[in-house]
Amino acid sequence: MFIKRYTSHFGYKIVNITLIPLMLFTISVGCAKSLPEITVQNIYKYKTFQNKNGVSIAIDPFIEEKKLDYFFGTDLLYDFGILPVHIIIENNVNQPILIEGENILLVNAKNELIQKPSAYSAPVEKKDADARFGIGLLAGTIVSAIYAQSVLQSENIESNLKIKALYDKSIYNKLELHHGFVYLIIENPRMLDSANLQVKVKNIKTEAITTFDFNMAAFKEETAKRIKKGGQK
Repeated sequence: MFIKRYTSHFGYKIVNITLIPLMLFTISVGCAKSLPEITVQNIYKYKTFQNKNGVSIAIDPFIEEKKLDYFFGTDLLYDFGILPVHIIIENNVNQPILIEGENILLVNAKNELIQKPSAYSAPVEKKDADARFGIGLLAGTIVSAIYAQSVLQSENIESNLKIKALYDKSIYNKLELHHGFVYLIIENPRMLDSANLQVKVKNIKTEAITTFDFNMAAFKEETAKRIKKGGQK
């Protein structure tokens, strides 16, 4: 079941950015055939590359139809308004760093929250406004009647969304890479006008937080061309 949750903010319908801890990936993917894995380039070759305090991060939104079809089995952006954003993190220091979903947000120019992270690896819609998606109950809750019916019927597509999601992880070794996707729903490309995808990385030893802000406005025009009816509902 692929389920979505919308939240109203600044006049748009938006959905959570999502990650799940690796240990929670206990939901069976059945006999679905896996789609191709993502090949990571040298992180310095990404146009969005940033380096701060010995941590390197780059983002790569998957906007093109052929790319989405090849890696996800469907044109997620055109068919469902889902924009997968590939995040690549490299540790360049001899100290452990922590990547957590709660520290990856979509914010506006005033650093106000637009989208919040969730514990699930795909956008979800709550049927019961009082329901809460407990992390410890993820595997059981995902199939419960609390949530709306499937948006994407293909188990193959959903399983690959989960497999490719960016999981919470501690990176202990120098030059170690971690990568995966967060999923944004773009109800209207104008929401990207002043939006930054914000990634906060914690140094486990010193507890210092390093913040990276990636300007999403650079992807607005290309994204608008791919959304049905130009993104206008």
